[in-house]
Amino acid sequence: MTSTDALLVSGGARFGDPWHPFADTSAALTEILQKRGYGVTVCEDADAGLALLASTLPPALLVVNIGWFGPERFSEPATAGLVAALQSGVPTLLVHSTLTAFPEWPLWQEIAGGGWTYGTTYHPAYGPAVALAKPEHPLTAGLDRLAIVDERYTKLWVDDQAGVFLEHEEGGRRHPLAWTRAWGRSPIVADALGHDSDSYRAGGRTTLLQLELDWLQSQV
Repeated sequence: MTSTDALLVSGGARFGDPWHPFADTSAALTEILQKRGYGVTVCEDADAGLALLASTLPPALLVVNIGWFGPERFSEPATAGLVAALQSGVPTLLVHSTLTAFPEWPLWQEIAGGGWTYGTTYHPAYGPAVALAKPEHPLTAGLDRLAIVDERYTKLWVDDQAGVFLEHEEGGRRHPLAWTRAWGRSPIVADALGHDSDSYRAGGRTTLLQLELDWLQSQV
């Protein structure tokens, strides 16, 4: 890989699910990344794609867009590749149902810095909504309300060390939707938005994703 390559790990095989159109959302992400000048490699086998990171030149960007609804974790070679990439400083974007994965895997919890808690986390029905930017975070400085069309994960757990920059209101409370963190030498953005391709066409989502990519690049 080169300094302008992005690896997009897309839901499929053991890491697909019945609820999310990963081919569509990964195509939307690919189009956005290509417009920013990245050469994009899409891998629908997460284990194979991540395992390669242990033995190849790291990409300029890693994007993980997977699903999960079982006991599986990444294979040992895939885990080793992911850890190697993050320890080398690869900017990493985790989107939507990626944050529902592996709720009992301590390593993944350290990496993601937040996620789904079964029996607690839920989401209102998919549809038009408003996300609330935190203007004090450098990623969303100067922003306020963002129009989205999406699922809004509610009552996610988030690590105290995470820098939440996006929230939404539900049940009279504000709930985190996206945050920044670091693991190894890598800057990480965890963004719970991105249910389907329409979500990536919403004005607020489009703005937010560009700012997330700007922030990741600024941390290298």
